[in-house]
Amino acid sequence: GFELLSWLRDLDLPDPETLLADPAAPLPDRVDRVHAVLGSVVAHVAADGGEDSWQRAWALIGRVARRTPDVAAGAARALAGRRPEGAVLPATVLELAPILRSAGLLP
Repeated sequence: GFELLSWLRDLDLPDPETLLADPAAPLPDRVDRVHAVLGSVVAHVAADGGEDSWQRAWALIGRVARRTPDVAAGAARALAGRRPEGAVLPATVLELAPILRSAGLLP
């Protein structure tokens, strides 16, 4: 029972829809939680399949990249692989290019 109560107490990750609606919404302080949040955002965008949510996710990834570029690089790679047909690459991709290149994710 104690483990369940601890889990419920620490269940404070922001909802992916909230972050996509407001890319300036607060993010967790811990890097492992930011990683988990970005994973949930990418999963949400993949399930949604829409260009609008895909574009908004890039704004969030760009914000995270300024703080923890290694965490953002993994999410960027996953998000890039889910690009909706006809979607225009956002400027954030260009901002992340040096990080992605350093991580071996771009030529």
